[in-house]
Amino acid sequence: MARFLMIAYTTYMHDGRVKRHAEALAERGDHLDVICLASAEPPLASSRVNVIGLQMPRYRGSSKSAYLRSYIRFFAMASAKAVRLSLKERHDVVIVCTMPDAVIVCAILPKFLGSKVVLDIHDTMPELYRDKFGGARGAVGAKLLMLEERMSSWWADSVLAVHDLHSKRLQEAGVPERKIHVVMNAPDTGIFAERKCGNPRPGEFTLVCHGTVTARLGLDLLIAAVASLRETIPGLRLKVIGEGDHLAKARALVDRLELVDQVGFMKLVPVEELPALLAVADVGVVPYRPSSATHLMLPVKLLDYATIGIPVIAARLRTIEYYFGNGAVEFFEPANIDDLARAILRLYRDPLLRHRLADRAHVALDALNWKNQRQEYLRTIDSLVTA
Repeated sequence: MARFLMIAYTTYMHDGRVKRHAEALAERGDHLDVICLASAEPPLASSRVNVIGLQMPRYRGSSKSAYLRSYIRFFAMASAKAVRLSLKERHDVVIVCTMPDAVIVCAILPKFLGSKVVLDIHDTMPELYRDKFGGARGAVGAKLLMLEERMSSWWADSVLAVHDLHSKRLQEAGVPERKIHVVMNAPDTGIFAERKCGNPRPGEFTLVCHGTVTARLGLDLLIAAVASLRETIPGLRLKVIGEGDHLAKARALVDRLELVDQVGFMKLVPVEELPALLAVADVGVVPYRPSSATHLMLPVKLLDYATIGIPVIAARLRTIEYYFGNGAVEFFEPANIDDLARAILRLYRDPLLRHRLADRAHVALDALNWKNQRQEYLRTIDSLVTA
């Protein structure tokens, strides 16, 4: 039985990738410790996953210094815990999950004690930083974060990318191709049942959008599109499930547009509870704004919708089009509220199109399914154990 340690600046029960990867190792009998942020609810974890929740809040806001303080606090607490665990009994592999990339500092002593280290890069921090903070300082910060990404990858024995274009981007930044392995964010079909039939409410046409609420992800665009269609589509509803630094602004926009009867908000829920909430929707929406960061994203929400059979409307962004461009989603021009409204109205008026989109998305998803991604993940981890 191998021993693994996973470190992630997130809550275990809300992060599907962390949870999938941890339990893939635990299910086959390996020992797994996970150091992460504590959550108010108890984690729904395999009995073999030892979830160690650190008692500190996750910062979501616009202050660079507050982000830095939060990260440093997590590094200190996670490093101390990792050291105690490693001195008690060495782990074969330590898996550190971004963001931030510098979380790899928590694995320094375990590496000196003989553990191999995997850097699982969930998002590209340089692009996200430039989008979030903008201007000359944002550009300088992005260059520094690119250096941090390269140095963190140098320290790791293996690097995980979330899709093929992400892998190419890391190579362009100087990460050696031999280190990179692609493990995509395919939903766990043990939780997200494939081809699950939706159960829309009679007399309603429901849109759903879940995940982090930030400016770049365009929830305000979707809310504005709903406002423009409320007289055209009887029973139009939008369900928002998520949290983030723009949630208060999204709520304020709903109030200002007098959409309280059309738009409902829910906080983040454990991954296991998502499918039942999503399945009542007629359409899932990915309303991202165009940017260097969003063009590199293959949204987890899109994969969730496709897995359970919900047709998708998505911004025409590079990575989404790369994987789902063959008629598998209904595209709209990014940041164009009128075109987003057009796409919503088209799917409302054409139930057969909704079925075709769901079918084609399911076909596109076949190559990305969790069964294949799970095998690649375990193969990558096991190659380090036997090295």
